[in-house]
Amino acid sequence: MIRIVVAEDHHIIRQGICKLLEDLGDIQVIGEADNGPDAIRLTRELQPDVLVLDISMPLMDGIDVLKEMRDYVPRPKVVILSIHADLALVQQALELGALGYVLKQSVSEELIDAVKAANRGSGYISSGVSRILAGHSLGQGSKNPQDRLSPREHEVVVMIVAGRSTKEIAGALHTSVKTVEKQRRDAMRKLDVDNVASLVRVCLELGLSK
Repeated sequence: MIRIVVAEDHHIIRQGICKLLEDLGDIQVIGEADNGPDAIRLTRELQPDVLVLDISMPLMDGIDVLKEMRDYVPRPKVVILSIHADLALVQQALELGALGYVLKQSVSEELIDAVKAANRGSGYISSGVSRILAGHSLGQGSKNPQDRLSPREHEVVVMIVAGRSTKEIAGALHTSVKTVEKQRRDAMRKLDVDNVASLVRVCLELGLSK
């Protein structure tokens, strides 16, 4: 059972999100917040597996909540909800430790995948956001990622961006979990990142997504 706190200031939207998640049967909403400080308080008190966090809330917005919680141990696994597909906002959220970024326009299709990916410690970015990040990368003339990564490392990071777990990647590539972990570490070293959220952000900027 994945335990969730949902922080969203619009009551009707929050109730819809809670129903969407709980209807699955393997997700339990253990707390609801309608502002930033309450999201922080509930995260501290209840220690959910995943915090679903609206980017625009009263008193403290989602970015300020992420800043407040970035030194927490263990760090909360956060999926951001937003109506904004703004490049700078997405990058800031990922740099502050968010594992997922889902647009509200596609929440019914993608939020469940994002929550499950975050619970595994994997990243997940809305398809609409991925296209914007990839388009920005092309416009800036980014280097071909093949210059940095081996073909197998490329396959591994594409699956990471898609929200696949290490075990799932190992199965798909017919290799061991340890081998996938090494390829992930090598890819992170070559791309100069030190966590999965940053790896997802950089890979999307480089156009490394299906």
